[in-house]
Amino acid sequence: MGAGFDPGAAFVAAIVATAGLWWFRLLLKKEVGRLPAATRYGVYALIWLAYFVLTFIIARQVGGTGG
Repeated sequence: MGAGFDPGAAFVAAIVATAGLWWFRLLLKKEVGRLPAATRYGVYALIWLAYFVLTFIIARQVGGTGG
C-alpha cells in the first residue's frame, strides 16, 4: 500500500465525516451543549477527525487505490 494522497477518498471521507458529526451532534446535543465552548468545539473537531481518518482508510482500501 502506497502513501500517496487520493483526492477521491479524501472527498468521500470529508462528506462522511461531516454527516457523522451531524449525527453525533443530534444524539448528544444536551450533554455536549453543557460544556464550555472551547471544549465543545474541541470534541467536535476530534469526532470529525476520527470519522475522516477511518473513512479515508476504508475508502482507499475498498477503492483499490493502494498506490
